[in-house]
Amino acid sequence: MAEEKGSAIGMSVKSVGAEGTTIEVSFVSEVQGFGRYTGGRNLGTLTALEGPNTSSNTGQGVMVTKDGEYLPWHTCGISRRVGDRVKGINLVAFSTHSQKYAWVNDVLLVLDTDSAADFSQISDTAYEWK
Repeated sequence: MAEEKGSAIGMSVKSVGAEGTTIEVSFVSEVQGFGRYTGGRNLGTLTALEGPNTSSNTGQGVMVTKDGEYLPWHTCGISRRVGDRVKGINLVAFSTHSQKYAWVNDVLLVLDTDSAADFSQISDTAYEWK
């Protein structure tokens, strides 16, 4: 449905504790859509709890389509470090007021994510979950 490539534009440590380290990552990316999925520019922030083997995250952001429409989104996911990469899965739900893209409010996307461990490079492939 879509492919995304981008990078972190800011990071901060929110807490360090027995359960792990909580970090916040803000990113910007370019989205290439296929079929009815439009492309655009994406801006988002993820908050991740980094454990010894896995990381869980929640986030929010907005994609601005190539024709200027705003598609706000929320996400949650889980990932695992694999060498110098972070690979995982996220679910994304939209909540737009755009009449043109109102149909995305009924869509749940599954993202197959693959990023550099330092978030210098972020990429994912999105699939519509039916």
